[in-house]
Amino acid sequence: MRYLSPIFIAEVICLIAAITIIWKDKYAFGKVITCYLTIALVTEEAAAYLAIRGIHNLWLFNIFIFFEIGAILYGLYHCLKEYINPKPIFIIGAGIVYPIYFSFFINHPFADLNTITITVMSVVFTLYCLYYYYLLLKDENFIEIKTHPQFWWVTGVLFYYFGSTMSNIFDGLFTVKIIGHVTLRYCIYIVLNLILYSFWLYSFICRMKQQKLQS
Repeated sequence: MRYLSPIFIAEVICLIAAITIIWKDKYAFGKVITCYLTIALVTEEAAAYLAIRGIHNLWLFNIFIFFEIGAILYGLYHCLKEYINPKPIFIIGAGIVYPIYFSFFINHPFADLNTITITVMSVVFTLYCLYYYYLLLKDENFIEIKTHPQFWWVTGVLFYYFGSTMSNIFDGLFTVKIIGHVTLRYCIYIVLNLILYSFWLYSFICRMKQQKLQS
């Protein structure tokens, strides 16, 4: 891990866009996602700092997972509430993921990466994204997809967490080293992050255009 990794650069650009565009949005979504991006950036850099010095850093990601669950669930809730009252299914989702998160540490030390929660939350997020697409297809109102911020935000989430799920399932296939100590798994992780933050950045730009039309 390095301080100026491709992921760090993507996070910084996305965070700057979030602060500039959606932080002052009338919806709480903007503030939640901006705070989440800040936490992600701090976690990434703190993990790099510890890794470079040979200090164990998986406990840091375990703390980050707690905030990740809440932020992504809230973002998906914000997008789905345009079509339904999503409270029941999100209470169920949180009721599944958070107990798994805490129960993991009953039999494992906090220094072990909470892989079970990562896998479960990735599946839950993927299902919610697919449900969003289903509701979007059923919507009789005309929607300009290429400028619809919620669509691109959810698409970023879908690509990232579906890709993460597949990566976890076939983990043994991606441990091959490509250059030096860089594994195929790490390269896939970089690509997934770049897709996520690129789609989120585009969704912020779409939201900015919406705000100009509404003002």
